[in-house]
Amino acid sequence: MKKKLNIPKTFFGFLTASVFFWLLINLSKEYNTEVEYDVEYTQLSLQKTLISTPLKKITLVLKSSGYNLFAANLAHKPIQLDLNRAAKKKGNDYFFLSKNLLPEIQSQLKSGIQLLRVKQDSIPLKIGTLSSKKIPLKADLNITFQLGYDFSKPINIVPDSIVVSGDESYLDSLDFLNLEKVVLENLSENTNITAPVIFPKDVHLKTDNESVKIQISVDKFTEGEIEVPVFVKNAPKGINIFPKKVKIIYKVGLKNFNEITPDLFKVECDYLQSVNNEVNYLTPKLKSFPDLATLIRVVPDKIDFLTYE
Repeated sequence: MKKKLNIPKTFFGFLTASVFFWLLINLSKEYNTEVEYDVEYTQLSLQKTLISTPLKKITLVLKSSGYNLFAANLAHKPIQLDLNRAAKKKGNDYFFLSKNLLPEIQSQLKSGIQLLRVKQDSIPLKIGTLSSKKIPLKADLNITFQLGYDFSKPINIVPDSIVVSGDESYLDSLDFLNLEKVVLENLSENTNITAPVIFPKDVHLKTDNESVKIQISVDKFTEGEIEVPVFVKNAPKGINIFPKKVKIIYKVGLKNFNEITPDLFKVECDYLQSVNNEVNYLTPKLKSFPDLATLIRVVPDKIDFLTYE
């Protein structure tokens, strides 16, 4: 049978008191230690912009009591650096020399904490000229439809472009911005979704539109067939063609089926092309057709002809 261990409550009291006094003694001593601080960059000119993301944190070597250093590690305000004091290197390259920042940083530390040095020797920056540009947006869609369904019209991005502010030289080379990829499965009805704009990493760009709407129009499709006349380009006098009309086979959404009429199609043959290719038939080509129709096929694909002198 195990013997029960009885520890007096006074023991825990003395133990707690001992630890408490040990902490007080040690926290009252002075130490040198490294503390990581967040950095905020201030006083940027209205005509300027930060091109790339500068250092977000710097490491300060501090001297103070253990208590002050412990408190500084737990919570502290970000260090603010005045961009007007940054030195220019060349072009858009600027920098802060850390040893020159000591008085500015020391003034932002809590009383009783001495700044010995900044661990980073320098803080590099890229500062450019601020400009604005309207940038088109591109959707990235991966959509599957239920059987018989498809797009009834092209997708609509609202807005289809956004005004972006940033470095002038960077914006000059920026032709478009992508939207985050959208995956939709078994679609069978109109759908509106919100898609965030993808901005380049480590490049400072500002805009009022970080996301846009994508309108997807869907309809059930059916096959249609219509007859249209054939026109012959560069035809000699007296040419006779057969057949004079061709069938257009197409797919169209049910909602728009009655909108499809023969005058919306134009089929043309080029007589000179047949002569140059030394063939005795004409090739009908679809020159115009309605946006509502897809998967278009012309029947027949050859037109016979006779010419009379």
